[in-house]
Amino acid sequence: MARWYPHVLLGALCAGLALANLVRAGVGATVTVAGAAALAAAAARPSWRVPALALGLLLAGWWWGSARLDVLDRSVLQEHAGEASRAVVVVTGPPRRGTFTLRIPAEVRRFGRQVADEPVLLLLPLGRAPPQGAILELTGRLELPRSSQTGFDERSWLRRHGVAVVLDGSRWRVIGRRGGLGGLADRLRSHLERTIAPGLAGERRAVLAGVVLGADEGLTQELRDAFRASGLYHLLAVSGQNVVFIAIGVLFAAWVAGIPRWLGEVGVLGAIGGYVLAVGWQPSVVRAGVAGAVASLAWLTARPRDRWYILLLGAAVLLLWNPYSLLEPGFQLSFAAVAAIFVAVPRIQRALEGYPVPRGVGIVLAVSIACGVATAPIVWAHFGAVPIYSVPANALAAAIVGPMLGLGLSAAALEPLLPGAAAALGWIAGWLAAYLAGCARLVGALPGAQVTSGIALVLAAAIVVLCAIALRLRGGPSRWVLTAAAVAAVAGAAWVAWPGRTPPPPTGLRITFLDVGQGDATLIQVPEGAVLVDEGPPEARVANQLRELGIRRLAMLVITHPSRDNIGGAEEVIRRVRVDLVLHPALPFDDPYGEPALEEARRRRVPIHVARAGRSYSVGRLRLAVLWPPDGRRRSDDPNDHATVLLASYGSVDALLPADAESNVTLRLRLGSVEILKVGHHGSADARLPELVDSLRPQAAVISVGTGNGYGHPAASTLGTLDGIALYRTDRDGRVTIESDGATLRVRTTG
Repeated sequence: MARWYPHVLLGALCAGLALANLVRAGVGATVTVAGAAALAAAAARPSWRVPALALGLLLAGWWWGSARLDVLDRSVLQEHAGEASRAVVVVTGPPRRGTFTLRIPAEVRRFGRQVADEPVLLLLPLGRAPPQGAILELTGRLELPRSSQTGFDERSWLRRHGVAVVLDGSRWRVIGRRGGLGGLADRLRSHLERTIAPGLAGERRAVLAGVVLGADEGLTQELRDAFRASGLYHLLAVSGQNVVFIAIGVLFAAWVAGIPRWLGEVGVLGAIGGYVLAVGWQPSVVRAGVAGAVASLAWLTARPRDRWYILLLGAAVLLLWNPYSLLEPGFQLSFAAVAAIFVAVPRIQRALEGYPVPRGVGIVLAVSIACGVATAPIVWAHFGAVPIYSVPANALAAAIVGPMLGLGLSAAALEPLLPGAAAALGWIAGWLAAYLAGCARLVGALPGAQVTSGIALVLAAAIVVLCAIALRLRGGPSRWVLTAAAVAAVAGAAWVAWPGRTPPPPTGLRITFLDVGQGDATLIQVPEGAVLVDEGPPEARVANQLRELGIRRLAMLVITHPSRDNIGGAEEVIRRVRVDLVLHPALPFDDPYGEPALEEARRRRVPIHVARAGRSYSVGRLRLAVLWPPDGRRRSDDPNDHATVLLASYGSVDALLPADAESNVTLRLRLGSVEILKVGHHGSADARLPELVDSLRPQAAVISVGTGNGYGHPAASTLGTLDGIALYRTDRDGRVTIESDGATLRVRTTG
């Protein structure tokens, strides 16, 4: 029992650090109790010594965790939110290129006259990105982070990393480089980024960087989604495998050079430390680094290696630095997966004995099953979706991940001495990276690749339980009955998760106003096909919403006008959904959102028609009439005044879809009555809206608008005008669906 004492004490420390996330400790009381517990441990009987020490460590951890959280929550810049000034900042991590900005981790050294040493999220215009470690001088405005309208609470996430404000900067210039340990980390990362894939570019280089450095910044959003849906995203996080390859490489080099083993182990410690510095402070990185370092120290001191103690030590290091780490998905997934490997993998391997499964395949299956089951509840809690094909996906990818990692690290080591050989290794690694990306796309595109239904998740859990019982039975009819039940559960889960199952195809007209936050996206369906009018902002992921609704093909996609919140997702939709025709207004305005979509359409040879008043299109009984614009002339400086206005007609039901055009446009069209009105421009204030509503006399009106938007939409005057009409809002009602047989209307919402 004595050999478990260190585990108990270390576990008590971790529990105290974690407790600080629930309740902050008072410093005086905690120190007093911890001191009393330590004294009691020294004076008490031996049988009480370990419990007393554990209590002391728990209370000490509680105090330290509370103190660290107070430091992380403290901000001198928060009181300057809303102010703009000159700032000096240090880039502390790799930039992530968004659709419209660069998002960069940084530290503010000075803001105006305020001296600070505080982390921020730096936003810069798209273009050249400053390198990690650069000291910048720029003009910036401090803002409080805003919670996303798509479910991700960025403010809380940033706060857990000690970030209280966002710095929106411009006109930056490099005035220096940071030094010290941070500067060493910058140089190491720069070297690895440059040398792991010499001669490679684009997607292959990005995938290799993800496997070697745990960095997904270079991947497209489409490929990131494929890795998540297939259950392979964990390969883009540094794991113990990376550290093992580094240790083996250093020890092998020492053996070839005739260096003593003890000196080789010292080299391993240095290499692991450098690798952790280069990759950055991430839970999986720190855990793997601690495990590798402790393993080398155990050899140097001739002490046994205890994997549970090493795991607890890694958790303690992370929580001592930042107790908020406990709340991070990366921390939870990393430690849950490793614990599952320790506990479940040997049992699964024993259960597979006697089956015609090769040993190597059996290990992959055991690890995939154990990790998948252990991490599924965490993935569901944080992301609302669980990959169900992760076992076959990992079986496909397992054979090449190790060689790809080894080739990348070897190329980095050889590049300064033998650049030709490094380039050859990088070329081979590039083909393996292409194969890995192909696996992610292949598995991620399968029907029901991610379980997003609670019913399907319960069925998946039943599969696991039934298979576990079946594996423990050695024969007889019971085993076959349980196996058949497991197969039935698999079929049930696939049936529930199948994207096209919910909802069923329409029998008449179905108009779905998608919930895209502050933006527009309207899906019109009839039995013969579907039309999408506007595609929402990029972060709304309209392509994913279409797939969830079972849409695999669009008869027409309408790009109404150059506005990010209307057409920002158009390019992704064209890339991921088959489109037969694109309707575009060809306006005399800069169109940074529509042009990439049109280029993607041209690449896929999709016909592009120009939207002009008088043109009409039919899909079955659905008729779409273009009411505006009459030509391509520039009538004002506001693109909203040139937006494509459509009238959708089905039987005796008409729906007016004006995009962001307001009454100054729609009143001049001299329309008759309509049954459905999509309120223009997200319900903004419109002086002549009462006149328009009196003319149209709609039965139902829908406002597509985001929760807590900064524009004040919908305006109080607009809501007053629509009083008495059946009004639906996506910020309040969620996705709004109106169905019709051509005469009557039926409305349902998800809010």
